[in-house]
Amino acid sequence: MKRGDIPQVVTISRDNMSKIIYDSWGVEWDDDDLLKMLRHNSTYNEVFEIENKIIAYYSIEVRDSILFINSIQVDRGYKGMGYGSEMMKRIEEIALIYNAEIIELWVQITNITARRFYNEKGFRMISRQGNNYLMRKFLPTRNDD
Repeated sequence: MKRGDIPQVVTISRDNMSKIIYDSWGVEWDDDDLLKMLRHNSTYNEVFEIENKIIAYYSIEVRDSILFINSIQVDRGYKGMGYGSEMMKRIEEIALIYNAEIIELWVQITNITARRFYNEKGFRMISRQGNNYLMRKFLPTRNDD
């Protein structure tokens, strides 16, 4: 992700998440929260483009043996085309490079579509905090013999 990609990334997130955030927490979407996360020096952000248009992105960070997904979003016009699955494959590849044993993320309780997607990808609900579920996927261990 380049600095110039940020406006498109913010638009995708706002379009996808503002209603979910409001329904879950009763607060309006705030671009600043996303911008702080994207700009933090511990995050790795990657965009997916078609003809110079960003159609999806993810933001991750590695915390010890856990790869944490801060955000994963697909533009509404491109949902259901496999881009979310491609991003999840890429995230798992990165997790293996960093020897992460677990991938975790938070998902809003009201975001049924995302919860179903993560379940299909092998994530399981671990705990609840307020209106969010912590979901976790254990990665296969590598034998380097």
